[in-house]
Amino acid sequence: MRLYRLLYLLGAILITEIALAKMPFTNEVFGKAEGTLDYCARVDPGSAEKYQQRKKDLVKGVPEKEVEDARAAEEYKASYDWAKEELPKMSKEESVSACAAALGGK
Repeated sequence: MRLYRLLYLLGAILITEIALAKMPFTNEVFGKAEGTLDYCARVDPGSAEKYQQRKKDLVKGVPEKEVEDARAAEEYKASYDWAKEELPKMSKEESVSACAAALGGK
């Protein structure tokens, strides 16, 4: 009987953790991901809506306040800026190919 109580308690804890929906990645990774998707929307304007949807999918289920806090973090800003500066250094062909791969992975 004690084992069942323990399992129920663990189940309740896990459900609570899932319900609170913390960011699934670091602010650094989040910044690079959004910076990359924004860059892709610029080099592939025909698929811009798909890239914006991909950005929404990244934070699906995460409370808006948590997303806002992540975007305000220095790690996010530095990573986003890195993507904005580094990605244009790729050739047009490489950029379009990499961006198409980002959409194809959905």
